[in-house]
Amino acid sequence: MHHFTAVPTHPIRDTVLALPHNEPHAQLTDPAEEIFTDFRVAPCVVVPSGEPLEASLRLMQLAGVRMAFVTEAGGGVVGLVTAADLGGERPMQIAMASGRRREELGVADVMTAVPQWNSMEMSAVAKARVGDIVATFQATGHRYLIVTDSEEGAARLVVRGLFSASRAERALGHSIEGELRSRNFSELAAALSHS
Repeated sequence: MHHFTAVPTHPIRDTVLALPHNEPHAQLTDPAEEIFTDFRVAPCVVVPSGEPLEASLRLMQLAGVRMAFVTEAGGGVVGLVTAADLGGERPMQIAMASGRRREELGVADVMTAVPQWNSMEMSAVAKARVGDIVATFQATGHRYLIVTDSEEGAARLVVRGLFSASRAERALGHSIEGELRSRNFSELAAALSHS
């Protein structure tokens, strides 16, 4: 039987605490896992497919995220939805096209369904560098790259994690969109070294 001992604690008096600065910390040559959100250790936000748009947006805002996975009644992932999907023009366009009011739409109406995703396998991510992920964002034009993995002992895939363009930009300290149109890592590195 293990014996555990409490770690000593002490009160903090007469001082102002600071939070750590979120400074750029990644280089293009670093392993891609430096900017990877692994759902084995980081939570993700999930909304039911019939959830109203406003309720889903509020949940995402409270959680401090800009993307959530959409699940069906049995718990299977059927898509993803972003804050832009919920609050942008897309809901109005879909409501007008379907003859419904915006308030009648659920997240399933505006989500990006699983068959429309461009996903990567975890085995490929393990060999990739941050620059490879940036190049993938550029090649696909997506703000999120979903990573799948085979579930141990089962034939099904699981969503293992994701790459977020916003997280990559924070880690690198600059935008990865706009002026960067490179498709391979060496062109991308050259473009960034001149910016």
